[in-house]
Amino acid sequence: MFLFYANMMTPSGLKTFPLITSYLRKIPVSDRLIYHKQIDVSGLSVDKFVMFSLKDDLYKHAEMTCFKDYIERDGKKNVPSLYIWFIKSNCSGNGFGADLLRFAKRYSKAIGCNGFFHLSSDVGFLPNRVPHIFYRKQGMNTMNPDINSKLDKFIRKGKDATYKDFPTIDMYYPPIQFEESKLQRLFNNLFGRKK
Repeated sequence: MFLFYANMMTPSGLKTFPLITSYLRKIPVSDRLIYHKQIDVSGLSVDKFVMFSLKDDLYKHAEMTCFKDYIERDGKKNVPSLYIWFIKSNCSGNGFGADLLRFAKRYSKAIGCNGFFHLSSDVGFLPNRVPHIFYRKQGMNTMNPDINSKLDKFIRKGKDATYKDFPTIDMYYPPIQFEESKLQRLFNNLFGRKK
């Protein structure tokens, strides 16, 4: 029997469990656990999380690599935000990606980023099924209202998007707030509509 220790994230927070591999499925904490490790990348401390299921095949997992960043958003500079550098699942359609993004919201709050996170939705890994639609369904948006609207149309039609439909683009959670245009303000003032 092999005994090892690992830092595990559960929905209730960070806990350290002594794990015995043959009894891994018997830990009564959650059906999904996240292993956390800090790594050094060219002097930058980066968090790596690996989520796996205690109910299903333990080889099914998802990974996320992230770090605290400071960005400009909603008209403010130096806003702390968790940058998700890399996120992937080896078992698409099992909810691991959505669970990792829900975890990212909580982790972002825990490290002082107020629940904010952002990422670059890349078309290079799966050019015939880009992840933009998935991220939009998870409540993220881009800084471009036209692209957000186009993503919403794809979602309504139940279509997958390809690299021909969208470029690699940054996406944000919670969604970026757009300033009201002068024309919108005039229209709202004339007809008494409020935001």
